[in-house]
Amino acid sequence: MRQIQYVVKAIIKPGETDTSANFKLPTGFTTGVAIYTNGVEKSTNAMASVEMKDDNSIAIIPSVHIDNWRQSNGGEYEKSFKPLNFDTGNKDYSLIFTLEDKLESERPLKFHVVFLYNNNVKKM
Repeated sequence: MRQIQYVVKAIIKPGETDTSANFKLPTGFTTGVAIYTNGVEKSTNAMASVEMKDDNSIAIIPSVHIDNWRQSNGGEYEKSFKPLNFDTGNKDYSLIFTLEDKLESERPLKFHVVFLYNNNVKKM
């Protein structure tokens, strides 16, 4: 097994309240996820939430505050991520990013969502 990272990027523009990103995780077993932002939500006190759904609109992770998605401090790298344990299969996924109110900032709120997953590597 080899650990791989997959990044999904999204932006909420000034004056907007939400955005979404559709993506397909490469084949493998997803072990964790962490979210990183450019910090705009902290300077504007914006309450930001993220939800993850599969291609059947079933919530894999219900809408929760982004701090629930953040990498924890200390310990091993992989264990500091929000745990996930599912086979990616051949499914499409979506991340839905929402704010309680319109983003009152001149700068957009940028997200990077990092998924960790393992896949089988066949030696030739």
